Amino acid sequence: MGRITSNVGLITGLPITDTVDQLMAVAGQPRDTLASRTQGLQSQQFALNTLGTRLASFQFSVNKLDSLDVYNARQTTSSNEDVLTASVPTGVTPPIGEFLIQPVRVASTQQLISSQFESLESDFGTGTFSFQFGGFVDKGVSLDSLNGGAGVQRGKIKITDRSGEDAVVDLSFAQSIDDVVDAINADTTIDVTASVSGDALTLTDSSGGGGNLTVQEVAGGTTAANLGLGGIEIAADTITGNDIFTLYDNAKLTSLNDNNGVRLSAEGANDLEITLTDGSATLNIDLGTATTLGEVVDLINAASPGDVSAAIAADGNRLEITDLTGGGGAFVIESSEGSSAAEDLGIVNNAVGATVSGERLVSGLAGTLLSTLNAGSGFDTLGTISITDRDGTVDNSIDLSTAETLSDVVDAINNSTADVTASVNSARNGISIVDNTGGVGNLTIANADGSTSVESLGIQVDDAVDSVNSGTLNRQTLSEATLLSSLNGGEGVKLGDIRVTDSDGVASAADLNGAGNEAVTVGDVIDAINSLAASVTARINDTGDGIVVVDEAGGVGSLGISDISGNIAQSLRLTGGSETIDINGTDTQVIDGTAVQTIDVSNLTSTGESVLLSDLNGGAGITRGTFTIADSNGGNVIAINLNGSEAGVSTVGDLVDAINQKASDFNVGVTASINEAGTGIKLTDNAGGSGDLTVTAINESSVVEDLKLDGKVSTSGNVQTINGAGTFAAGTSAQSGLDALAARINDLNAGVTASTVFDGVGYRLSIVADKSGAANELLIDNGETTFSFTEIAKAEDALLAYGNVTVPGGSVLISSADNKFEGVIGGVDVTVKAASDTPIVVSVASSDTKLVDTVQDLVDAYNAVRDDLDTFTDFNADDLSTGLLFGTNEALQVDTRLSQVLTQRFFGVGDFQSLEEVGLAVNSEGKLELDSAKLREAFSDDPSSIRELFTNAESGVVAKLTTEVERLAGDDSSLLDRRNDTLQLTIDSNNLRLEDFDASLERQRERLLLEFFQLEQIISNLQQGQQALASLQPIAPL
Repeated sequence: MGRITSNVGLITGLPITDTVDQLMAVAGQPRDTLASRTQGLQSQQFALNTLGTRLASFQFSVNKLDSLDVYNARQTTSSNEDVLTASVPTGVTPPIGEFLIQPVRVASTQQLISSQFESLESDFGTGTFSFQFGGFVDKGVSLDSLNGGAGVQRGKIKITDRSGEDAVVDLSFAQSIDDVVDAINADTTIDVTASVSGDALTLTDSSGGGGNLTVQEVAGGTTAANLGLGGIEIAADTITGNDIFTLYDNAKLTSLNDNNGVRLSAEGANDLEITLTDGSATLNIDLGTATTLGEVVDLINAASPGDVSAAIAADGNRLEITDLTGGGGAFVIESSEGSSAAEDLGIVNNAVGATVSGERLVSGLAGTLLSTLNAGSGFDTLGTISITDRDGTVDNSIDLSTAETLSDVVDAINNSTADVTASVNSARNGISIVDNTGGVGNLTIANADGSTSVESLGIQVDDAVDSVNSGTLNRQTLSEATLLSSLNGGEGVKLGDIRVTDSDGVASAADLNGAGNEAVTVGDVIDAINSLAASVTARINDTGDGIVVVDEAGGVGSLGISDISGNIAQSLRLTGGSETIDINGTDTQVIDGTAVQTIDVSNLTSTGESVLLSDLNGGAGITRGTFTIADSNGGNVIAINLNGSEAGVSTVGDLVDAINQKASDFNVGVTASINEAGTGIKLTDNAGGSGDLTVTAINESSVVEDLKLDGKVSTSGNVQTINGAGTFAAGTSAQSGLDALAARINDLNAGVTASTVFDGVGYRLSIVADKSGAANELLIDNGETTFSFTEIAKAEDALLAYGNVTVPGGSVLISSADNKFEGVIGGVDVTVKAASDTPIVVSVASSDTKLVDTVQDLVDAYNAVRDDLDTFTDFNADDLSTGLLFGTNEALQVDTRLSQVLTQRFFGVGDFQSLEEVGLAVNSEGKLELDSAKLREAFSDDPSSIRELFTNAESGVVAKLTTEVERLAGDDSSLLDRRNDTLQLTIDSNNLRLEDFDASLERQRERLLLEFFQLEQIISNLQQGQQALASLQPIAPL
């Protein structure tokens, strides 16, 4: 249909559009009225929704008052904040009271200083220098493990030597048997030396007196008795006390076998198979639920009561299993498939008749089981050895066949007729034997039978020397049963996934934190690695202090292990570069997570090749990703994928090798090397093309930037290079002597910091552990070097004495590696800043801060509701305007119902029956006001009544307000919800009517415009007719 394209009629000159608009405005008045009414309803709906939101916020504040944490909040104070601070973690409710805590000492890091050297360049011999955390063969046990787990009542003992001198030795703060021995030996008033003899203490008097050697209790304590020294009064120079260290029912399985533990199968899988002598069915026993030795015994005894009996042997050092069936067959105990329980419990192949007497499971007060030496493999049965001292005295009948501990070996040698002394060596990782004769002959130690005893013990000698040192005997410190939570000095690990890439580039991920299948032990990690698609095998290494992963792919790439998430691989020292060793005549890549760091002092030169990628950029590492390298011929490109085919690359040297290998394989003219400054990777173009040497990151990875290979290409003599200088520090090739050794130690990132010290006369090497605590004690083995070290600061835990230290047994000793004691008093955290000679009073009191803050939140939330009500129900007398909810039932209901609850009396809720009594009142404007002082006073007077007033499930403030808010603005047919639904129905209906109005008005507009168009047409036609008539001319008559 045609349309008027002008606002004015072309024929009539009438204002058509204006006329139609005016007519339509009159016709549209009912529609405008309805639209205005609908808009008002929508505004009212908005106001209701806003009010509902405010009420929801108010309800949230109300709900916070229903939490017991509000009323059980605690605050702590310390009587000396400079010495000790205390705090309450969120969600913890410790008991109220005052507690005596004495900070005995702060945690300390071990520091050792070397012997003096004339200059920094002084020669310190050849050979190797090594260090590690742990691995000592003479570490004393905790006093808490003595006397069947009952421990020792700490206090003081009085020792009188045979000359009559006496001393009171304070053992109030002794943690271990080493502390006891050290405390006695440090007292110079008496000439008495303490030492460990198996499961007991030995006192040796060197005073030369003729009286009695006496040990007495002090102040009614039982410390001497608990140490096996009670009642000693004897006219002898040496006395050995009672045995005080034995197995007991509550002994943790993790403490057995020199803390290497017992690995059990998961619950539901069998661990032991026992064949009885009567030939009846084999007993299959699941020990998966056991955590203590007593639980193991109980599970064995419950397997077939009356047929087999398990118990701790009479000597207290082993298990004893007895067949009760009386049969004539073999009594056999074996581990079930996949378990090593029988071996770890020492009950394999030891049957004598109907009884299996197990191997020793504990090594004594301060010793090492022979079974845990040689990396946990022990030795073939030791035999008889012969010793000839340098004076020619021969003893060829030193029987070691019954030795079970290293102390047994030492004792057997010391009891020989040869004038030698055996003891733990200076590195404390083996034994040494010293000739005492002053003779000039050879010191000879040899086997006296067909055994390999002296070779196994490292003491074979036939030379004109005064001593022989076994070197390290490789005490096992990590086993498949080792808990991951015990790693990192007891800090544990963060579970996650690890990636293993074999030398063929096959990368596999091990999920070690899957829900319900989390790794718990080192054995779990080994099993997970061995189940991967990558061609690798994992096991405990040959030094018994880590995992070794062996590549079996035989490819040209690098074996590599990395953490995808968590830090398990790092914690097990598996993220370093691989090394190639000979295994059965084949060069094989391995990654050995040994704890021992060994340095050849005759070759201290260091290059950047050994630097870990994770240590680049000042320790920030790099982002592992993919990048390409193109030579100057343009089309020749290689890709390096550090998450894929090159995932095994872990060091700078690995990366250099990987680039060069790929460049060779794909004929790309690029060579990678360490730059001349020794601070980064240098790429050299050998193609000689006309293009540019380029390095490009893929998928916006920052790997190229991190390797600093994103710089400009340098050209010299038509040879292009890209130099990634500055990603790591220069090597030690220019250094020598102590400086070089310190640098090499620091390059290892092994948890220690080395530096050189000038003492005013000469130079020394200082080594300091990075972390504090007793678990971070360094074992240093000088080997054949000229070094010797003196400990100037011990690796010690912080100690707290909780209780009254002046009363024997009146306190408990608690330790921490980092001065932080979590939950030490019913959940209170304590931090020690300094030691104190006097106890600190830590007060725990109820805190009203959280209550006041929470009530204030309630006040603020309610007043926000009031503000909205005031706005929405406002009436302006000047212009007679009103708020959106003025005069509505809903606004009135919200106002009155909430006000009624807040001002009503509450019955059956304790001594407080109104909010006004506890400082909450409604003011003249209808708003809540809080008198915080009044609330605090009420809470102080009667905290339980305050809690009951708010939290009573039937009649409390929270319950009543919740009920009203639910009725007013809840989701299920509340007042505001119903009104909102009603408004929505009306709005929807009105919108439909408005649509009809719009359609009708549009039709009316079209009709009016059409009529005006027709009018224009008619008038136009009339004008044309008129013009035609006017144009007629009369015709003259003929």
